[in-house]
Amino acid sequence: MLNRKNLKMKIGILVYKMSGVGGVEKITSEKINAWIESFGYDVVLITKNEVEAPFFYNINEKCKRYNLNVPAKLRSGVKNYMKNIPSAFKLYIELNKVMRSEKIDVLFTTMRGIDSLVVPFVKIRIPKVSEIHGSGFAHNRKAWGLKRLIVNRYKKFVVLNKSEVDYYPLNNITVIPNFIDNSDYNYSKNDKKNIIISAGRISREKQFDHLIDIWSMIAPKHNQWEVHLYGDGPIEILREKIDAKGLQNSFKIFPSTTQIKDKMQEASIFALVSATESFSMVLLEAMNAKLPIVSYDSPNGPKNIVTDKKDGFIIPLNDKVAFAEKLELLIDDAFLRENFINNQKVKLDMFSKKRVMNQWNDLILEILAKK
Repeated sequence: MLNRKNLKMKIGILVYKMSGVGGVEKITSEKINAWIESFGYDVVLITKNEVEAPFFYNINEKCKRYNLNVPAKLRSGVKNYMKNIPSAFKLYIELNKVMRSEKIDVLFTTMRGIDSLVVPFVKIRIPKVSEIHGSGFAHNRKAWGLKRLIVNRYKKFVVLNKSEVDYYPLNNITVIPNFIDNSDYNYSKNDKKNIIISAGRISREKQFDHLIDIWSMIAPKHNQWEVHLYGDGPIEILREKIDAKGLQNSFKIFPSTTQIKDKMQEASIFALVSATESFSMVLLEAMNAKLPIVSYDSPNGPKNIVTDKKDGFIIPLNDKVAFAEKLELLIDDAFLRENFINNQKVKLDMFSKKRVMNQWNDLILEILAKK
């Protein structure tokens, strides 16, 4: 059996890029830092096509970095397979070089689609772990008849919650959630402002236009409250909708910020209106900032984090009226907000950094013991 304390190991982590803002980039940086600082492992970060921009999240300087300079994404669809061959071949060659020169012991990857089908054939004897950060709800299940033959070549296929397991016809699947560094802060309800906060990449699946509709239903009765949205992306359509509904003074959009923790700690309620979420890091961040949550029942993450009517409200997907009703209930009831906050401690302990990183480490020791 491998010894956890005496094992000197080199971990490779293969991602598309790390300069962006998002849950995958954040949790990847946190894991890299934990491997280095808590476990003493060597870590090699491999990006497929990094852009010329600083990383949004801090990564320990001991982490060695490589950029493969392979075109960012392969094209999907059977008709494009031939067009994908040169890019896929370059990914294979460049990744093989890094893994050989660095003598990597185990490789993790967040690659999706066709990219993920190339990785298992690189340095076949080195175990590889595929991490799925999106929800299988949106995947094309028919394609898995062929994909499963290759994906089962990964030593492990990791999803973020038990609800996701049913989407993948695999025999190497395991569940490890995301985590939060649940360090406490000097919380005082007197420091909270009348702010409803939301955050995330501004894209179609995040459905922030729903939040505008929801707020328009109750804003006239709550002129002392504001909605603050933090995120980057095409905001013009959202601004047009805000203007059309006359919410310019109470619905405000801000760029993504490294100070989101501080912004959350100033707010009083967190709202999530995504179409799909496999495990929303931002919900854990909201709990850590002492925020009661109102969230759509987005497949399938929120219900695996928030317990309805105990530490937040879970709303039927896309039911804007019900969402507005529960949001207004929290606005009007400070005691209920405080009760939800008090009930969140159990969740923060369940998804603590120490506990989840030990799960990752146990998985690696299991994999290498069978190598």
